[in-house]
Amino acid sequence: MLAEIVSNETEILMGEIVDTNSTYLASELAGLGIDVQWVSKVGDDPDRLFDVVDRAWRRSDVTLTTGGLGPTSDDLARETIARAMGEEMDVQEDLLQHLKAQFAGRGAPMPSTNIKQATLIPSAKAVPNPMGTAPGWLVEKNGHLIVAMPGPPRELQRMWTHEVAPELKRRNPDVAIVTRTLKTFGISEGGLDEMVAHLFESENPSLGIYSKQDGIHLRAIATAPTEGKALRLLEPMETEIREIAGDAIWGEDGDTPDSQVASLLTETGQTLGLIEAFTGGLLAAGLAAHTGSERFFKGSLVAVDREALDRHGVGPHLIEQHGMASAPVAEAMAEAARQMFGADVGLAVTGTDTDNTSTGTSHIGFAMGEETTSVAGRYPGRGTRMRQRVVTHALLGLRQMLSRGG
Repeated sequence: MLAEIVSNETEILMGEIVDTNSTYLASELAGLGIDVQWVSKVGDDPDRLFDVVDRAWRRSDVTLTTGGLGPTSDDLARETIARAMGEEMDVQEDLLQHLKAQFAGRGAPMPSTNIKQATLIPSAKAVPNPMGTAPGWLVEKNGHLIVAMPGPPRELQRMWTHEVAPELKRRNPDVAIVTRTLKTFGISEGGLDEMVAHLFESENPSLGIYSKQDGIHLRAIATAPTEGKALRLLEPMETEIREIAGDAIWGEDGDTPDSQVASLLTETGQTLGLIEAFTGGLLAAGLAAHTGSERFFKGSLVAVDREALDRHGVGPHLIEQHGMASAPVAEAMAEAARQMFGADVGLAVTGTDTDNTSTGTSHIGFAMGEETTSVAGRYPGRGTRMRQRVVTHALLGLRQMLSRGG
């Protein structure tokens, strides 16, 4: 099956919002064995939207539209699909009563503009949307399928997971897709590409390489009639990649650096204290968000001046001698974090981004058992994005220390 995605939001074209829906749907469709051939982004112009939707419906087995299901005059998905099908929209009494009940539950009358959210065309059926007022449309005609979904990602993802994906899976039953994403850190994209270059020649499983915030990812995709057969196709490639990349692989699939650290701390029963003089609390925010973090996360200090560090055991003479962004200071901060919070492990980050080269320099300190050490790195970018790279490096360094037991 060939698929096409149409994102219908003028705000996307104006740069006011980012189109995350297309990325999400493309990834999900690949997992169903449905090939995405085209992705289009179009604004709220009726003629341009019609041209895009009509072309998509004619050349693709499945067309997924996102956005344009609201109640206002610039929400044109329904009208456009009706025009492409050559059919008239009619209000459905059951949909209308459900819509009125939703507004009544909020203690508000339903505006008349919302009535169009209760319409269908003869070749469409409604797709439930318990997260919002706009039901989707599933339109089937002449062997082609159009599914219209809402624009808000929370509504779209719920509709996809519970309604649309199962329907598409039912229509494409003899294809099983298995993917494995192996995540690496410390190897450049070009370097990793060279190491596994021969594997890119494989068609099934296929292999892709992607530069991400948390390192370089390798994603293998195998296709077969059953999941078991797809897994058997995938296993030799995964084994070879693991042998080649070795310790540079820090996780797979849905793993994140903070989830790995949280799991290791929980499994070992160890606790963590932080001092952040460069990342502004980003480390603490990520770890504290994990369920059960109160069992391993003892606390964090965001220290941006020397006096705060001095009060907690990092003497000014050390900073004067080596500079704030230095290995000795990072290591002293890590030990101070452990002592301050009575934790088993101390982690600290210090650095600077004032060299006017769009590159930040950071030193990350670790204190665990008898070992106090640090690593340094230079990170491209500015602001939060650059600091997030530092956070990733810190977490993966901590993961490595925890994995080997200090």
